[in-house]
Amino acid sequence: MASIELDIWRGEWGLASIDLECLKVLTYMKFIGVPVKVREASNPFFTPKGTLPVMRDGRTVLTNFEEVVTYLKSLHYSTDVHLNQKQAAEASAFTQYLRDKLYPAYQYAWWVDEKNYGDITRPAYAKALQIPFNFYYPSKYQSSAKAMVDALYGEHTDLKEIEKTIYNEAEKCLKTLSDRLGESEYFFGNRPSSFDATVFAYLAPLVKAPFPNGTLSNHVKGIANLSRFVARISQKNFRNVTDDYNRANSVKQSRGSQSEREAAQFPHETRNKILAAVFAALAMTGYAVANGLFQELKDFEHSQQYNDMFENEEDDN
Repeated sequence: MASIELDIWRGEWGLASIDLECLKVLTYMKFIGVPVKVREASNPFFTPKGTLPVMRDGRTVLTNFEEVVTYLKSLHYSTDVHLNQKQAAEASAFTQYLRDKLYPAYQYAWWVDEKNYGDITRPAYAKALQIPFNFYYPSKYQSSAKAMVDALYGEHTDLKEIEKTIYNEAEKCLKTLSDRLGESEYFFGNRPSSFDATVFAYLAPLVKAPFPNGTLSNHVKGIANLSRFVARISQKNFRNVTDDYNRANSVKQSRGSQSEREAAQFPHETRNKILAAVFAALAMTGYAVANGLFQELKDFEHSQQYNDMFENEEDDN
């Protein structure tokens, strides 16, 4: 069973993977406890469909979440066996609802929004890829996302109007999810399902990635029970990833604080050094001047002119 291998996009920002589909499969595998060797891939070019994730078990090669769930179930690994018929139907309906309403907004935030794409998405994927693929794949994925948005909202010509519409629909979807979760640990009781893995894969990148334009991510963060849902699964199933990121972030912040303190002290220290130098220069100048005057007075006292001055005074008397 340890022969199962999973190739995924690398992680970032405390995420086990930056990619929604990779995170979905990886989270599900964590839920069921299947032994798997995870590898961070640096080139999807040689994968069956030019995408990640890719799961391999001997001659079996799978590239999407549904195939992985079905295959692992055949090996008696499944989290959905506890769902009754009604819950299974509800999970299926919700999954499609996410695909219709949240996925377009997710793609928009990651790939279509130029600020987000330029600042975090492209650098994150380019960092994971080898040259020259780091130039090709991010642009390819962005083009695919834009084509999807155009197909769905082609009647709108203003991108801001599209953004408003797409985020409004996503926010309604998120509210429905929040209402369904309530105060429960998972969506269908106290045990995770494949649907929980799906929701986590959507929400975790929105919560953790530092979007400069954070309209959608800020909305997710503002929904308390969904934020707790992400935090719980992260801590239970990806604790090492979370802890490593937090440690690295603490060190980074500590170094930043030290640099800020040094920068803050710099003008004061420089000012003090300048003042000290000026004071020393003035003191030395004063000393030199004073010594010069004293020497001149001393020389004058011993001069003939000085003696003549007093002799003249005596003659006058």
